[in-house]
Amino acid sequence: MKQIIALLVLVFLFFGCTPKQTVQLKMPNKQSYVAKSAKKDVVKEDKTTVVQELAPMDIVESDNKGQAINKDEPVEYEVAPIIEGDKIENQNSLKPKGSSENQIENPTDNKVVDNQIEIDITKVKMKVAFLYPSSLVSKYAKSSIGTVSGYLSHQNSDYELMVIDTESESSASISSAFEKVRNANIKNVIALFTPSSIGTLNSVVSNDLKVYLPLIEKRDVSSNSDSLIFGSISYEDQIRKLTDYSSSNNVMFYQDSYLGSKLKRSYDSLVSDVRYRKEISKNENKFKGIVTGSGLSNSTLFLNTDIVKTSMILSQLRAYDVYPKVVLSTQLNYDPLLMTLTQNQDREKLIVANSIDVVDKELRDEISTFGGNIQYEWVDYSTLVGINYLYYGKNSSLVPTKIEDNQAIYNPKLFSCTEFGFLEIK
Repeated sequence: MKQIIALLVLVFLFFGCTPKQTVQLKMPNKQSYVAKSAKKDVVKEDKTTVVQELAPMDIVESDNKGQAINKDEPVEYEVAPIIEGDKIENQNSLKPKGSSENQIENPTDNKVVDNQIEIDITKVKMKVAFLYPSSLVSKYAKSSIGTVSGYLSHQNSDYELMVIDTESESSASISSAFEKVRNANIKNVIALFTPSSIGTLNSVVSNDLKVYLPLIEKRDVSSNSDSLIFGSISYEDQIRKLTDYSSSNNVMFYQDSYLGSKLKRSYDSLVSDVRYRKEISKNENKFKGIVTGSGLSNSTLFLNTDIVKTSMILSQLRAYDVYPKVVLSTQLNYDPLLMTLTQNQDREKLIVANSIDVVDKELRDEISTFGGNIQYEWVDYSTLVGINYLYYGKNSSLVPTKIEDNQAIYNPKLFSCTEFGFLEIK
């Protein structure tokens, strides 16, 4: 029995000392991964193979079943339709004679190859120059540029926008800017210049250009150039419409600024029986004596003041129990900020004129993403009127405001102020 036990112990010791063998498990797709490696004898750890196998892939159908796709063949693009009147250079060359509507010439040899579409961007590019003097209109420039970019983006237009800061309206700076425009072969220009620049523009702008001026009204300047297009809203038309609500007891507050003086002149030319006029200084912040000592009760109060001063006057009128019959104001105060700066009761007698018309919501939203505000900023809206006219080379239904005899024609409307915002008076 001892011999048998000793024999069994020797057997277990023999098998226990035998080296262990390793069995390699086959991982998913491991063989294919190794085949792609540059060195077949070296296998690198693949931590993403399984994930890559399960990830969805885009599948492109080939015209010929079973044949691989030739990556060197041109890709077929979907091309946005060209609307009649679009401002597109060499538009006729895009469609060769006898070709179907979805064929476009190959820019290298002017042929359509196998019905493949290849776009020559030099033939569909809208070129625009945007000029502005930063020392005078910097607060308008950024959003106006955004308006131009948003409009062209909405049109799916391949465009080139050259922005030039002239810093001032000196003859030298304006002449230099237009020289750059000509060198860039640009024919369409939007310029945020003031009426003071009109003399230089008359001499610098040539007949081959179209220059839209959002800040200038044609009646304020002297120009016979067909190349200059004027886009400013008419404050005089707004005042004329507001005077339908005026009475014999007319009082007007205004500020000593370029616009304030212009509004005062327009008001004086349209309202003959003005009982009292009061200039509000820029630093004025105490209005008790003004609202209580001006005989404003039951008057028609016309406010040619900015939105901050207007808000202060409205709140002080109610604070001291002074109640005009009606309070009138122009585009200056067509601003949703008014709802924040005043109480609803402060605005009960207020009527505001506005010349901004309603445009397509998608266009408005697109421009908004680029920083433009065509709903409340009239300079942005005027810029929209201009770029739309330059783009089509004429008026279009996309923007309600039209240009006639080189002047944008606005239709002012009157609005009351509710707790929810502005409400048009029908």
